[in-house]
Amino acid sequence: MLQIFFGLTPFIFITLLGFLFGKFKIFNLNHAKILNLFLFYIAIPALIIKLIALSDFDQIDVNQITSYLIMQSVCGIFAFLITSKYFKRPIAESIIWALTVALSNHVTLILPITEIFFQKDIVTQVASIILMDSIILISVIAFFLELATKRNVKIIIFIRNIILNPMILSILIGVFLFVFNFDIEDTPIEYTLSTLALCVSPVGLFAIGIILSFYTKNVINKLTFSISVLKLIISPLILLLIGLVIFDSGIPKEIPGAFLVSVAPCGLSALAFCAAYNVSPENIIKAIFISTFASIATIFFAIQYLTI
Repeated sequence: MLQIFFGLTPFIFITLLGFLFGKFKIFNLNHAKILNLFLFYIAIPALIIKLIALSDFDQIDVNQITSYLIMQSVCGIFAFLITSKYFKRPIAESIIWALTVALSNHVTLILPITEIFFQKDIVTQVASIILMDSIILISVIAFFLELATKRNVKIIIFIRNIILNPMILSILIGVFLFVFNFDIEDTPIEYTLSTLALCVSPVGLFAIGIILSFYTKNVINKLTFSISVLKLIISPLILLLIGLVIFDSGIPKEIPGAFLVSVAPCGLSALAFCAAYNVSPENIIKAIFISTFASIATIFFAIQYLTI
């Protein structure tokens, strides 16, 4: 138990550090937006390119990935519907809410924890989910955000915007490197991408802390509570149900990688999309904050169960 807590403390401390720097007015919301734009345009694309270019697609567990993608789609659509219809949020914000629920904080939280507590095969499963999220989920969200925010743009310009979106562009570059067998391993390109990718976790968590310091009132409200419950409790239950009904694998130990990711908190990439598309991060940051601290319990339970 203590080892699990120690594994989570760096993520908590970095967030608290950002919170303190925001409270003492050393950093403000504009600084946080700049940090998130850095993630959106540079750090996250670098991570995506590296993941795709260096991937071993033969190691992907198709049943596990399929179960996770179906669960992810169901929960993302549900998040979009409840935020747009019930909570009356703007379409662009509701799309980012869908991303907030569908995309777990697997890169900065679950992957490092998995490397500490589990064998390589489960680490590979988690990495495969991250890869699929990079290729499918990020591109779908970017497409719909472009569609929602630029409705009067000519089709040619719209297509250009889609292709030049840094998330989509990074996927295309990664796929190009993989398909044409460009070996970037142990080259300056990989070292550069790896260095930039390492920024995603600390920069994202620090930015969360800054933003949260300006939105300390009403952190737990109907919207943020509903999203957190959907992410941490309903999502893993839907995953197990899908695994049981479709693949006869509804026990967490049969789909350990997907189960670990499903109990993770809301992903940090949502904030980068907020910065890029001028969507208010106020409630989204609160949901990320609540789910992050509540996930200490869900992740602890998952690790305890899977390691028995």
